[in-house]
Amino acid sequence: MRVSILPTGSPAPGHALTGFLIDGVLAVDAGPLGTFGTLAELGAVADVLLTHSHIDHIAGLPIFLDATYGACPNCPTIHGLPETLRTLQVDLFNDRLMPDFIGLSKTLSPFLQLHEVQHDRPFGIGRYTVTALPVKHTVPTVAYLVDDRTSAVAIVTDTAPVPDVLAPLARWPRLKTVFLECSFPARLEALAESTGHLTTRGFRDMAALFPASVAVVATHVKPQFYAEIRKELGGDYPIGEAGSAIDVGGL
Repeated sequence: MRVSILPTGSPAPGHALTGFLIDGVLAVDAGPLGTFGTLAELGAVADVLLTHSHIDHIAGLPIFLDATYGACPNCPTIHGLPETLRTLQVDLFNDRLMPDFIGLSKTLSPFLQLHEVQHDRPFGIGRYTVTALPVKHTVPTVAYLVDDRTSAVAIVTDTAPVPDVLAPLARWPRLKTVFLECSFPARLEALAESTGHLTTRGFRDMAALFPASVAVVATHVKPQFYAEIRKELGGDYPIGEAGSAIDVGGL
């Protein structure tokens, strides 16, 4: 399994927008989705897993849907919590910010399909089994465990400390790599608590729940704090760089 961290188009290191792509076909979040690669590469993305509705995780979704409409035999499926999908309808595809791609999909050749996910209820996407895990943020949010029966990856972005969720995840038999958010340096603990994020201290506490055989990669690193976070993590944990790719099973 190969996981790419989508480039954000900014020369600054860090993650101003959030998006991952697994094996070129399965996206997790859509911050920069639609702004990378060729039309053929975009058209290969058949499914998008949304962790939650904040703009840095969905900004590229309408661009992606607009760019791929009519270019592929099948429209993509967008997976998310009911609350997340409702926000797409009310606040994004509302004929004010963007055309109502959801409504148009009911009367025309569809732009997208919607699939509601539920906590801890696995579902299949191609060769993958996907499980949404509840995490703690300012809006309903999930992490995703993606398992292809050979290896598994967990993408845990935008959450406060959730040891009750991550400790059981750490025992998943095929888990190889975890992308774990690390938004702020340690000095901004009050801000992290108020916004539902992890500092480097919280990141270390959560990362310590995983065995040494599981690689834990810092993500969702705010660009303005990148140098400070990198210094605080030292050489203990890598930061997943935007535009890079990791073969799950080893760094």
